[in-house]
Amino acid sequence: MRIRYLFLIPEAVLLFFFVAPVFKRICNPGNIGGALGCLFLMALTLFPHAFGQLFRRIWEHLPGKIGLSVLGVLVAAGLIFSGVMSVQMARAIAHTPETPETVVVLGCKVRGTKPSAMLTRRLEAALEYLNENPSVSCVVTGGQGAGEDIPEGQAMKIWLVEHGIAEERILVEDASADTQENLRYTAEILGENGLGTEIVIVTDGFHQYRAGLLAEKEGLEASAYSAYTNPLYVPTYWVREWMALFQLLVLGHG
Repeated sequence: MRIRYLFLIPEAVLLFFFVAPVFKRICNPGNIGGALGCLFLMALTLFPHAFGQLFRRIWEHLPGKIGLSVLGVLVAAGLIFSGVMSVQMARAIAHTPETPETVVVLGCKVRGTKPSAMLTRRLEAALEYLNENPSVSCVVTGGQGAGEDIPEGQAMKIWLVEHGIAEERILVEDASADTQENLRYTAEILGENGLGTEIVIVTDGFHQYRAGLLAEKEGLEASAYSAYTNPLYVPTYWVREWMALFQLLVLGHG
């Protein structure tokens, strides 16, 4: 047995983590890109000589040299970017609040009128923080998307009230369509209610870094209180977050 075949084990495991979420109705650029990357690595592992010959034939011609050189630079840049972003994402998760501040719960899918499993975990984290800090207020954010019978913000308020949080502690933002608007409209609500600019963002850990950057753009100072994320979904959402951060930091819109 050749040593290189051992690489198939982690490649296959990672492929499973990208494919499995599809059976839970989770399909986005993260698991599509991750699955394609795993399949390419598996092909390289199984057929290294065929790829080597292909690259040598391409390299024999000037356009091929240019193309492969550009491809190599792009791959290297992508790996560096992904590594740096992963470090920043991990640091953002660890940036927990030092003092009680207004809680901002970022929206996620609502199925009909009920929070999805991921949104429920965010609400559970918010509930824990609000119970530990009974003096703080909460802003729940999110408009109404496809397949949702009510805005995400409204569904979150109902859930929190049902779990014992007083209505007067909850402010609802129900017009936003994405994270950027979540935080832009939240900043307006905070200003209207004299709640200051320091906030505690409740969302999944992979999402905290980008949320913090967008909060900063709106003049907010954010710390993180992260919800539990099913480990099965972490690779998919982590890779998707790289793409979203590239869009925000390189292309200039998020």
